[in-house]
Amino acid sequence: MPAPVTGVLADLDRILLSTEQIQSRVAEMAATLNRHYANKTVSVLALMDGALFFVADLLRHLEVPVRLYTVSASSYHGGTASSGEVRMNWPAGLDFQGQDVLLLDDILDTGLTLGVLRDKIAAQQPASLRTGVLLAKKRERVRDVIVEDIGFEIEDEFVVGYGMDYQGRFRNLPCIGILNPA
Repeated sequence: MPAPVTGVLADLDRILLSTEQIQSRVAEMAATLNRHYANKTVSVLALMDGALFFVADLLRHLEVPVRLYTVSASSYHGGTASSGEVRMNWPAGLDFQGQDVLLLDDILDTGLTLGVLRDKIAAQQPASLRTGVLLAKKRERVRDVIVEDIGFEIEDEFVVGYGMDYQGRFRNLPCIGILNPA
């Protein structure tokens, strides 16, 4: 008989992706990026706070020189659905002209946030722009956005763990799960 689930895991309805599944897929994604960026320096722009765990694990597998930048951008603002308005804190002086840029986020949902960020980066005339996400929801997008690297496609459910939160909680879970509606 399995031990009862305790702590924050008890708040999950179910585990969607285990730690082992996530780590294996992140390593595969990094291998693809190592081939793509061979003999180049890549400027990584990571969306915080949700992508923190994904980006940290992915970058540890990269074997190419990396410049890391972070930006805070979101359309959720504390709820479980997009507000439709992207709020962003773009660092002063951040310019990607002529650089190979890799934009990383935790999840592709409506496409709104990634679309706004891709537009901002593209306007700076980078040498190249590639986008990677750990998760992509199977749903209609508010905005079509190009994403070259996707870790997992998932159903349109609200997920937490591995950096993703609900009202600031659950980021520290090593897995990705669906919250218990109760």
